[in-house]
Amino acid sequence: MEKAVKKGKKNAVMSFKPDTIKRLLSYMKRYRGQMIFVIICVLLSALASAASSLFIENLIDDYIMPLIGVSDPNFSPLIGALILMGCIYLVGVLATLFYNRVIMTIAQGTLKKIRDDMFTKMQKLPVSFFDSHTHGEIMSLYTNDTDTLRQMIAQSLVQLVSSVFTVVAVFFCMLYISVWLTIVVVVAMGLVLVISKGVIGKSSHYFVQQQSDIADLNAYFEEIINGEKVVKVFCHEGKSQLDFKEKNSKWEDST
Repeated sequence: MEKAVKKGKKNAVMSFKPDTIKRLLSYMKRYRGQMIFVIICVLLSALASAASSLFIENLIDDYIMPLIGVSDPNFSPLIGALILMGCIYLVGVLATLFYNRVIMTIAQGTLKKIRDDMFTKMQKLPVSFFDSHTHGEIMSLYTNDTDTLRQMIAQSLVQLVSSVFTVVAVFFCMLYISVWLTIVVVVAMGLVLVISKGVIGKSSHYFVQQQSDIADLNAYFEEIINGEKVVKVFCHEGKSQLDFKEKNSKWEDST
């Protein structure tokens, strides 16, 4: 049984292909309008963040500094600039609020469709599949793996789009402020990207291993709980505890 479980996990890992993202996006087709709205809100949030940072320089140089040392200062331009700055922050906050709420609806709806398809597919699988896969491993597909997809849709995907827009907006703002300083930052970011690529390349193995180990742990836990009477009859409590600690430690190392 254990060999069959390991063989099934190996096949599952090897069957992962680059077109997985395309398959995931195919489940999100019915939310096309909401996705466009999310992208627009993310763009507004990124622009508001970049504009607010750039606006602080103008606020200090053009509105605050001229008031220093003036006997009868006129605060009307400063108040107008502060109101404009507040509007920019308000747009950014509202855009962030809207896209976070909408993306959660998209994520939950997409996962519902995926779970429905998984359940329908499972009803058509032969009995041999359930003989070679434990209950815990199968349930891990409906819980841990789908929760990972939820985090990717609701957080990682949005953060990726937001980061791209933010980087582009900040880059043009930096060019506007200082070209030479922008060159220094670009070179430094290039070095950071090279280092990050190496770290991510090594850590991606642990992510795949983590999902495999937690499925193995859930499978073992499910079997032991269901067969607790058999374990007690044959006095295998100590052996079961040692095996559980070994699998638990293995999952801890890959986390």
